[in-house]
Amino acid sequence: MKTADYPRSLQKTRGHRTLALGSCVLLSSLVTGHWPLVTEGEAAVSKGRTHHLEAFSNAQGGGRASSSQLRQQSVIGEAIAGSRLSGSRVRAFLGFLGAALAGRLNQPVNWLDLAVLYAKTDPSGAAIPPKTWERHNEPVFIWEPPSAGPDVAGYSYAMDRAPDPVVNTTQTSLSVRASGQGPLTDGKHTFSVQAINTAGRAGRPISFEIWVDTTPPQIVRYAPAPGALLKTPAPAISVNVSDAASGVKKSTVSLFSGSTPLLFDFDEATGLLTTRGTLWNEGVNRQELRVADAVGNSQPPLIWSVTVDTQPPIGTMTINAGATMTTSASVTLSLRASDAVSGVERMLLGNEEAGGYVEEPYAAERAQWKLNPIRGRQAVYVKFVDRAGNVSSPVSDEIELSLRSPETKITSGPAGVTPNRTAAVTFACPEGECLFSFAFDNDPWSAWSPAASAEKADLVFGNHFFRVKAATEVNGLAGIQPDEEDPSPAERTWIVGVEPPTVAAPKGPAIKLWRLE
Repeated sequence: MKTADYPRSLQKTRGHRTLALGSCVLLSSLVTGHWPLVTEGEAAVSKGRTHHLEAFSNAQGGGRASSSQLRQQSVIGEAIAGSRLSGSRVRAFLGFLGAALAGRLNQPVNWLDLAVLYAKTDPSGAAIPPKTWERHNEPVFIWEPPSAGPDVAGYSYAMDRAPDPVVNTTQTSLSVRASGQGPLTDGKHTFSVQAINTAGRAGRPISFEIWVDTTPPQIVRYAPAPGALLKTPAPAISVNVSDAASGVKKSTVSLFSGSTPLLFDFDEATGLLTTRGTLWNEGVNRQELRVADAVGNSQPPLIWSVTVDTQPPIGTMTINAGATMTTSASVTLSLRASDAVSGVERMLLGNEEAGGYVEEPYAAERAQWKLNPIRGRQAVYVKFVDRAGNVSSPVSDEIELSLRSPETKITSGPAGVTPNRTAAVTFACPEGECLFSFAFDNDPWSAWSPAASAEKADLVFGNHFFRVKAATEVNGLAGIQPDEEDPSPAERTWIVGVEPPTVAAPKGPAIKLWRLE
């Protein structure tokens, strides 16, 4: 047998795979650098003798090796493991031969491990990158079978847990939609798959982490509220936006007043949007807010209207329809006011420009307004307030007050401090023929009477006061009318008690006196 006739390697073929059973090539060229001639007997015959081989090639790991020209066969494996190989130009790697050929051949532990796993939007769609927020919640997971795994029976997979050693599919892909499990919920998910062979042995799982976000951002709160009425020319807008998954960025938010974009600041960490104080138009302003998250989920635009009213109302006021003189301190006010945006809501009335205003709902007429009860020129002031809270400057009117009611004077009565618990008071009016009404302390006013004195007994110790007002019949109407009585009643105050002494005895220890004899 010639050197070229010796088989270069021995292999074992199983199914569609060619499994290398191990190789140990002992070359004389390692020593001499060339191939010497080998006889057929030395190359192929082995039976109970020691052979000196100068060169050979051998593939081992179980099975049989045979020669095409000899009937004799040699079992590779345990038989060879017990043989001695020697030669003057041969080196044997005994560690490999002793371990690999001594018994059954062990498969490498990583032969069933999967190396490639990826996801796509659909079988022919775009690839989905791992650990990146996506809107696709029904992906297709695709993996490649192990490159050298023998007898793969199928694959076991699981979502958000470790796969069990039970074959779920013989395919190398999984469509979430076709699996019947339903779309993936929003959040982070981990898909794991492992190969299982016919002996029930499983390879190490391989995983793919996919982040799903299909929910648009939520507008938690916004201000000003719809329909708000504001009196500032540059009101601030604030909006709180929330997104649990991919988040909202400033580039995915837009805000308009009408068709004009508004400048704003946006804190991506807190989701707080605030405007920078842009001037708004007087009247109704339409706001539009558009928000999307980082993957494009969005809600319909939020649209609301806010009214801006920065101008106060304008108006006028007249006393007694513009009369120049009155004999009564009670007058009628005629009011006219308007506001272009929000309308007039209230008014402030007073007899002094600097203060003392009384707030009342706006009305076109205010009857029985009391002037200062002093004869002479009297004025009334009014400020108008719109619904936005803008207050106008005061407008006023004047009228000459010529009182027909009498003045009241107290002619005698208690004063200062008195021990007398009975009070007797006399009073009068310069005009004569007056009627009087009086009251002690917090008692109600007495009926009108021509009596010019009043008395009250059994007063308690302490402070007391007395009031009396006069009136005359001047307008021909039955009874005393408000404009017929003195608008400024006369008053007197005193104290019922014992007046303390003017000199007080000193307080201190007793004084002792001695007489010397």
